Amino acid sequence: MRRRTLILALPLAACAAPALAPGEAVPIAAGVALRVPHPALLGQTITVEQRVLAGFPGGGLGFETLLALSPRGLQMVALDGMGRRAMTIDWRGKEPAIEAAPWLPALFRPENLLADLALIYWPTALLEPALRQAGVRLEEAPGLRRILSGDVEIAQAAYQGPGGQGQRWQGRVLFRNRAFSYSLDISSAVIDS
Repeated sequence: MRRRTLILALPLAACAAPALAPGEAVPIAAGVALRVPHPALLGQTITVEQRVLAGFPGGGLGFETLLALSPRGLQMVALDGMGRRAMTIDWRGKEPAIEAAPWLPALFRPENLLADLALIYWPTALLEPALRQAGVRLEEAPGLRRILSGDVEIAQAAYQGPGGQGQRWQGRVLFRNRAFSYSLDISSAVIDS
């Protein structure tokens, strides 16, 4: 039943207003801002259901998302445990349009979730140039991706799933942004590709 609710909610994302000015970058650490590569550049068509648990100083938030990627871009709808729409992201044009519920905690910014999705799931070849432009670097090992500023780790993604970069949409990832002291525990299941 939840899947049907999410699928029916997905078209609502088209009503969102632009959240980022053209060319604006998303802060991922103090003094570090990432211009997220457009999701259409992934050249991938996939629909993923995700259960996301976000932890941050003073609280936490859980929600379910339906995320659809295609060569046209990205659409995402997130619902909380009571079925309320927490946020929508529609990035099929030049800039993402993001709508967030007024009850979301101020520390939880949908723009950062979009940047985190890129840090976690975008292919290395697409992500590395954007990270270099932001003045940070990417290190990868089996099941692990680290974003470093000099020798200081600002973010880390630890993958617990079938493995391989192409398989990251399936399984669980534990993401921690050490610079901003928050974490995401994301369990994903591909429902269409």
